Amino acid sequence: MNPYIALIRPGNAILTAIAVIAGAFIAKGPEDILDFQSEIAICCVSAMMLVGGGNALNDYNDRKSDKKNHPERPIPSGMISADSALNYSYTLLGLGLTILFLSPNKVEKLGYMPFVIALLGIITLIAYENELKAAGIAGNIAVGLMSGAVFLYAGMAVNDPGPTIWMFGLAILATITREIVKDIQDLEGDKDRFTLPARIGISKSLNLATLILLIAIGLSYTAMNQFESIAWNVYGGGITLANGTMLFGIYNAKQEDYFMGQKNIKQGMGIAMLAFIIAAGLN
Repeated sequence: MNPYIALIRPGNAILTAIAVIAGAFIAKGPEDILDFQSEIAICCVSAMMLVGGGNALNDYNDRKSDKKNHPERPIPSGMISADSALNYSYTLLGLGLTILFLSPNKVEKLGYMPFVIALLGIITLIAYENELKAAGIAGNIAVGLMSGAVFLYAGMAVNDPGPTIWMFGLAILATITREIVKDIQDLEGDKDRFTLPARIGISKSLNLATLILLIAIGLSYTAMNQFESIAWNVYGGGITLANGTMLFGIYNAKQEDYFMGQKNIKQGMGIAMLAFIIAAGLN
């Protein structure tokens, strides 16, 4: 794969665009969403650039630990220089913000709130890469906020953030859970970083991850009151499957299979998003 494509982690960038579309769909439903095609398209393109730039910046800052944890990545494998990756990151982040800043002048229904959310996301990203990454749970919370903000960003794109608040909150909690498991997985290569497992140990970290996930599961069922009839049943069944998948991830992590643990949690998050989408379409 071309190193510039590999740097942005195209799978993550595409999933982000899908999340923006999903958030907009949940906010507006299958009919009204058609009135916001231009706004959604602009926000999808910008989001992919911002996520790609963030991923490239992450690879730049993790270039030393990736020699052990992920030697196949473009920088440690020698496919691209660290300076080129950094410049590429800044270019993508700048383009993503510029598109959002200039677009309201051309697209009437697109306000400046997506730009504000994106700007706050970049500030959080820079803080994470420079300070919070090595600050234990604070780093995990920062990643959770950036992940959850995608849904709030989508709601703002269609001027109706209210219905996306649930996904914003649940995504934060589920992402924090997954990030803790990922930190345990990368513990040996992250000895120069004071991640949560390095600070309090694997067992306590897993217990905290379990507690956070259980809170997310409890909150996920309170979201059922925004659905009616068959949509209520579909959401209930889908979110139960999602929660079970994420709990299985915690089980795998406690069996010391951290790779499958964080993967199961990510799968559960995808199922939860699908449950929201289908239920919104039926509501």
